[in-house]
Amino acid sequence: MGVQFARTLAARGANLVLVARDKKKLDALATELRASHGVTVDVMPSDLSSPDALRKFSAALTTRIPQVDLLVNDAGFGSAGTLAETDADVLSSELAVNVVAVAELTRAVLPGMLSRNRGVIINVASLAAYTSRPHHAIYSASKSFVLQLTQAVWGETIRTGVRVTAVCPGPVNTGFFAVSKTTPPGAMMDPSVPVDAALKAIENRRPAVIVAAPVMRAFTRVMRMLPVSSAIRLSK
Repeated sequence: MGVQFARTLAARGANLVLVARDKKKLDALATELRASHGVTVDVMPSDLSSPDALRKFSAALTTRIPQVDLLVNDAGFGSAGTLAETDADVLSSELAVNVVAVAELTRAVLPGMLSRNRGVIINVASLAAYTSRPHHAIYSASKSFVLQLTQAVWGETIRTGVRVTAVCPGPVNTGFFAVSKTTPPGAMMDPSVPVDAALKAIENRRPAVIVAAPVMRAFTRVMRMLPVSSAIRLSK
């Protein structure tokens, strides 16, 4: 989804800073966006699973780019398997990227946005944020954190010019399922669908938006009304 966010925002005339581990992919996307839309695109390779790299990037973000008008926290990945089987390094990396990086980068840009009384923060959560999913415990818990954090910050900024939302998509046609070696729980949507929904939610000042097929949206609502034990059994 990060690539789609970049393409959509560049098409709207936004200058961008792209962040990911793979510098070659970042450079290729930056070249595409500059050529297609005439915007300024900086590349800052960083491994956000590393605490030291995250701190350095967070500091560089607010010094090298003193006015961040829009932040999209899209980095993330999901592991599969029982918690007992999960490798300790994988668990640490997943929490670092999905939880710590989101909280730290949100915290880093907020003071400047509040002082200017404007800014946008979009945090990418997941439909999984609404359910406790056996065999995906870390991922669903991490996305629940993103959702709750975003909604709390929305409450902290509602009387300001800063706009915050969490986008909670169902299966999206990205490399997520190939990397996690899992099967999507339904038809995958084009990344443009949740990206457009997130930007619309910002316009409407919604704290969060679910983006999924009607059946999956209905299933999620039902799961939230059930006793926890029943919902967990159904989510397997």
